[in-house]
Amino acid sequence: MIPSSLRARFTILAAGAITVALVLAGFVLTFIFDGNIRARAVAEVGDDLRTLAAHARIAADGRLVIDVELSDPRFRTPYGGYYWQAGRGQAAELKSRSLLDFAIDWRPQPPTGNDVAIYERPAPEGRRMFVLERRVVVPGGSTPTIARIAVGLDQGELDEARTAFIQFAASSLAALGLALVAALWFATRASLAPLRALRAALIEVHHGRRTTVEGAFPDEVRPLVDDLNALLQARNADLVTARARAGDLAHGLKTPLAVLSSTARHLRETGQMDAATEIDGEIQRMSRHVTRELVRARAGVRAFRRSHPTPVAPVAAALTKALAVLPSTHPIAFEVKVPASAAAPMDETDLTEVLGNVIDNARKWTRGRVQIAAEEVAGGGIRITVEDDGPGLPDDDPSFEIERGRRLDEQVEGSGFGLAIVKDLVEAYGGDLTLGRSALGGLKVDIALP
Repeated sequence: MIPSSLRARFTILAAGAITVALVLAGFVLTFIFDGNIRARAVAEVGDDLRTLAAHARIAADGRLVIDVELSDPRFRTPYGGYYWQAGRGQAAELKSRSLLDFAIDWRPQPPTGNDVAIYERPAPEGRRMFVLERRVVVPGGSTPTIARIAVGLDQGELDEARTAFIQFAASSLAALGLALVAALWFATRASLAPLRALRAALIEVHHGRRTTVEGAFPDEVRPLVDDLNALLQARNADLVTARARAGDLAHGLKTPLAVLSSTARHLRETGQMDAATEIDGEIQRMSRHVTRELVRARAGVRAFRRSHPTPVAPVAAALTKALAVLPSTHPIAFEVKVPASAAAPMDETDLTEVLGNVIDNARKWTRGRVQIAAEEVAGGGIRITVEDDGPGLPDDDPSFEIERGRRLDEQVEGSGFGLAIVKDLVEAYGGDLTLGRSALGGLKVDIALP
């Protein structure tokens, strides 16, 4: 699947952008709400102010009178949050019962004409109120009288409404944000599904179960799939060509080597033994080098193609059966401890060559016991060990580094294939080969394959 960090980073960035957008939206909505609720409050206070102005008059004794009872009960509740007062000049001659002994602080001058002044003033109990005031020409008496009427609303009521709105908006926006992030996560997962399918198809190719990327992919991914398939086909063609050239090289070297071998025989027949022996030695070294390079080239092609995993148990059983009938100075017991499910990610021919040479090396040096074991490891890999009870590593080394041209069996007749070539085969498949001391007392060859 697509690496989780990629999806996580995208989700985190998108969630951050959503959060910032929702916070800004919260501020904008709060600003709009403040303006709207204040406008409604001003409209409500203005209605009451007009009602009071319409019912104001001057009594026969010269007193200012307002013959109306406003319907809002807060005007009748002590410090109820809604107040009014009326008077002439700077005097407060009338006021609502909600003010008790408190008085609204008039502006220095009343509004002019029919204008309405809006301002803030202290309210009872240390609070604040916003006030609407207007100038009124009051009928009655011998001459018209100018009065001023003010209606105030406690700011606390607006603040409470604002706080309630913020709480509601915050919870709503938070729920919306979570819903958007969840929808984004599912949308991201769905949009990345073709890439997960592409990776699964590539794994099939990597393990040799397919030679091309196959599957139903959307139009946006299909060009990438086509390019990958073209690359795989070109790579396969290049490897086949390289393998063919390696075969041509080997075939081309056969004739020169045969000529050299014939020359060596002729020299030996004429009594020139030293020259013949030197030529034979060079022929053997050239043959081993060519064989090694050809095996590595062939293994590289097979490793790239990733053929189906090869069961280890049948190969080990066939090899021990074949090696057991070879002549030996003493009886040899081959112990195969390989589970039936154990499979190596190698071509069967390469696995046979690897195990065949390692087991044959153990057969040459063992005192009578050779053990072959395999176990599956975490991550789908496999570990194969071949142990014997022979003399073990030279100079009693706890480990031994395989080098080019260095062999453990130089004093024993062999094919000349060598453990170095076995190591090349294993490494061509991404594995590792190490030598160590066996619990049986001899050599332990440890082969780890991914």
